[in-house]
Amino acid sequence: MKIVFMGTPEFATPALEALISSKHKVAAVYTREPKPAGRGKQLLSSPVQTIAEEHNIQVSTPKNFKNPEEIEKLKALGADIIVVVAYGLILPKAVLEAFKFGALNIHPSKLPRWRGAAPIERCIMAGDEETAICIMQMDEGLDTGDVILEERYVIPQNMTGRELAAVLAERGAELLIETIEQIENGKAVRKRQSEEGLTYADKIFKDEEKINWNMSAQLVNAKIRALSPKPGAYFIFRNEKIKIITAEYDLTPIDAAVIGTVIDDHLTIACKKGVIKPTLVQREGRKMVYTEAFLRGFSVPMGSDLN
Repeated sequence: MKIVFMGTPEFATPALEALISSKHKVAAVYTREPKPAGRGKQLLSSPVQTIAEEHNIQVSTPKNFKNPEEIEKLKALGADIIVVVAYGLILPKAVLEAFKFGALNIHPSKLPRWRGAAPIERCIMAGDEETAICIMQMDEGLDTGDVILEERYVIPQNMTGRELAAVLAERGAELLIETIEQIENGKAVRKRQSEEGLTYADKIFKDEEKINWNMSAQLVNAKIRALSPKPGAYFIFRNEKIKIITAEYDLTPIDAAVIGTVIDDHLTIACKKGVIKPTLVQREGRKMVYTEAFLRGFSVPMGSDLN
């Protein structure tokens, strides 16, 4: 098949690489515009653009698809299907129907649970024990299309958001190739999503990154894992943002009067239920360090209030 690929972040790269290595032809890649990054504010291409250029694949970075000329340019590629993975732009009906087999999407959740922008982070933050990777036929709704292939995945207890994303991205790439072969052979079966169990995965807002100690230690640890290492869950101490990259937790009951305070010399922090024991932390502008090393250079005494 002749394919147009649309994607932007690291999560999308295994799918693009799998298509490039397959018998199919990637006619063009669409991705978000390069953004200023670093101290020099130099334009930084997306991970998807970098891979496309390494393989001499045509790259387009439209701001949107409101201009009919942009849609005509897309149609002129003469592709059979569009593959969309974390692209970051809303696609109008004219784009979704531009080619014979429409558009496929790789979505990392157990649809209809966690439709939306941040399904990986939200499922971990909610304490879900299982998720999935789905290959979906896109329609005009928000992750509402029919599911062609789905594979469930049990989330290991200490897995971070980044680790889960990496696993689902790799497996999603494999399922994508399998789905395209099914479509090509006329064997693809599309299953309509149920509305039962529907939830939405809103993007992670800045104010959510700050840790609320008035939760169980298990849910605080879930937030730490979900946001690790970036953007990172944090607390404020001495007017400085301290990220907790990894932690352990204990659900032993704690006096409610000390919620949000440090209860020993090892940075153990009291939660509404139980305690959090950071194992890897990061100060602003510094490297990640183990808690023991962190405390040697930055004292957080017992009794410190981190609320």
